[in-house]
Amino acid sequence: MLINSVAKENSWVLADLIKDLKVKEKINFKNYKINNITNNSKEVTEGSIFVAIEGFNVDGHDYIFEARENGAVAIIGEKNMTPPADMLYIRVSNSRKALAKLAAKFYNYPYQQMRLIGVTGTAGKTTTASMVDSIINQVVKQTGLIGTLHTKIGDKCYSNPHQCTTPDAVTLYERLARMKREKIDYASMEVSSHALKLDRVYGLEFNIGIFTNLSYDHLDFHPTLDDYYQSKAKLFSNLKSEGVAIFNLDDDYTKSLISDLVSNNYYTYGIEKEADVVAQKIKLTRQGITFDIEINQELVTLNKKIIKPQIIKIKLPILGYHNIYNALAAFIAGVVLGISLEDIKKGLEGFTGVKRRMELIYDEEFTIIDDFAHNPASLTANFETIKELEYNNLVIIHFLKGQRGTKINRLNAQLIADWSKELDLKEIITTKCAKRVTEKNKVLFKEEEVFTDIISEHNIRIINMKELEDALKLGLDKVTSNDLLLLLGGPGLNKASEIIDSCL
Repeated sequence: MLINSVAKENSWVLADLIKDLKVKEKINFKNYKINNITNNSKEVTEGSIFVAIEGFNVDGHDYIFEARENGAVAIIGEKNMTPPADMLYIRVSNSRKALAKLAAKFYNYPYQQMRLIGVTGTAGKTTTASMVDSIINQVVKQTGLIGTLHTKIGDKCYSNPHQCTTPDAVTLYERLARMKREKIDYASMEVSSHALKLDRVYGLEFNIGIFTNLSYDHLDFHPTLDDYYQSKAKLFSNLKSEGVAIFNLDDDYTKSLISDLVSNNYYTYGIEKEADVVAQKIKLTRQGITFDIEINQELVTLNKKIIKPQIIKIKLPILGYHNIYNALAAFIAGVVLGISLEDIKKGLEGFTGVKRRMELIYDEEFTIIDDFAHNPASLTANFETIKELEYNNLVIIHFLKGQRGTKINRLNAQLIADWSKELDLKEIITTKCAKRVTEKNKVLFKEEEVFTDIISEHNIRIINMKELEDALKLGLDKVTSNDLLLLLGGPGLNKASEIIDSCL
């Protein structure tokens, strides 16, 4: 993180800043004034601490001398080394945790004066966090939101470095500090498994933690599903002492999460099981979803106010059966925060959706829906909705998952094939979006091959296109009156709606 107006307000001397670290060794120590913290040698400025982290592809310890040349006055790392006499080196047991602790202290622990809501899960993080933000906006004009799409601070939005769902620790604390400076008291935040496993949110304390669901994803990063689960579960050890956990009771992993909780401060939501809060009388249309939210037991706010069992009628102006779950989670979060049921209802019914989350981008002679669905859970959620819609023919354009391994592409292909009869799917167009993805997201031959083989085995016609533009033009050529064109996949499709607008 480059030095900025927030960082300029925070000037520390090194001895005070490192006081809480687990320091193993200090070499050539001097009590320098510190103006900046970073783990990127190219972002080092005069008076910086450079924290060397051994990553999966790059080892920050290899860039120690570059950081010093760029102005770093102190180097923190895990490895034993004998630095030159003019280099200050501090050896710690864990560089990632050290970075998070340094960032928290450098920015004066901004979360301590805020109500922080964290959302984790395989699918639903972006929409749930955005729904919570919409609810809070009914009573507070200035709110914060950190997630996949951007960071929102009041009425301004900022892109996230490296397209991370949860930014690195320094960026995260800098943005929370900026919120605090803008007198923002509430922040909703997506918390990814990567962020939890890599200690980006280490030490951060949440008032509310929400679990949406868990299924296969990020198999390139998590060696096992249990490792994925354990990473997600970390969020709930980051709750404040009076913090509240909110769990999807319809998900198989909730029972384990509840048994691992330190406290009994939790509520459950669901559709299929008898949760604390459930959805009843569900009706889905192209215009949205109507349902009743039924509170089955007393809910207690953070301010100890009791909300009695009752029924609240909701009309969501967005598509997606799965969005009922997201709305239930956001509803409970609103209650726990002490927001009135009337304002919670307004926040949900005024929520117009999130870009590329079951987004209806065209609905005239034919229909186009754009969805970020890119794993079995989100694809299932999408198809649960699509099966309720009326259409003549369905054409899918699917962005393959690049460099995520053959397993996730095999799972996605098998799930699409399993749904093909119910959806009456006869044809699918895949795209690698070659010109629109970074090198680390380039689709490998084996990934495309395994997806193609499984789809073909189920007698579904498949056409593989290298570029997004060609795939979209082909898809548009194939749809006629009352057909449905469904766009599925991750960031490679982010510009698809703009391209379609130029074609129609």
